[in-house]
Amino acid sequence: MRTPNHMLILLLLVHTAFGIAQEGTNKNHISIDPLLPWAGTYQIQYEREVGHRFSVSLSTGYKFSSGNLDISSIDFDRFVTNEFDFKGIKLIPEFRWYFQKSHSGLMGFYAGAYFRFQKRKGDIAGIYTAVDNQASEILIDASLQTFNPGLEVGYKLNLNKRFFIDFIIAGPGLSFNTLELNEVTPVPQAFYDDLTDALKRLGIVDLIDPDFEINGNQRTELRLIAFRYGIKIGYTF
Repeated sequence: MRTPNHMLILLLLVHTAFGIAQEGTNKNHISIDPLLPWAGTYQIQYEREVGHRFSVSLSTGYKFSSGNLDISSIDFDRFVTNEFDFKGIKLIPEFRWYFQKSHSGLMGFYAGAYFRFQKRKGDIAGIYTAVDNQASEILIDASLQTFNPGLEVGYKLNLNKRFFIDFIIAGPGLSFNTLELNEVTPVPQAFYDDLTDALKRLGIVDLIDPDFEINGNQRTELRLIAFRYGIKIGYTF
């Protein structure tokens, strides 16, 4: 996908969020994570005050590439990839409680709960060389779907009358992942032993020390520890 198209998607997300925000005044917060595009993702959040020190929000995002994790033509042990991009959508509904009500609205320390849904697809393509130096072409259609409930704590800093910085300090949770691999061409059994290590290094899913086995066309279920953190800049009105 070309860069101009990436910007178009981001502008559409902003337009949608502002359209929702116009339904109220002085209780609307819109923010973006300025670092996520570096990791190949655009994301925007709309937060709405719904009661005394309470808010609900929705973050929407799109992963368009591996970003800084682009490993085109990089050798992982005996597997040299042509491309390893998982692209797809991300949705994060969120509920927050602020410890105190400030004159600027939803500011200061907060605690909350979130639910993250991600769905990504991509091709695993490249050349695999076995221990006996037998080379095989690898082409696999892959998809990854994640459901991730969790808790969070953070701090929203008011910069002036309208602008703020939102620090998500910690967001531990549990992710339920479904990984599907479908061989386009036959794949040697030994390839799957090395694939586990490749996925671990790529950080495609939020996990700690993954250890799973895949054999041929398969749907694999993974329950893993997940974390959420970040810095957002935003505007309130």
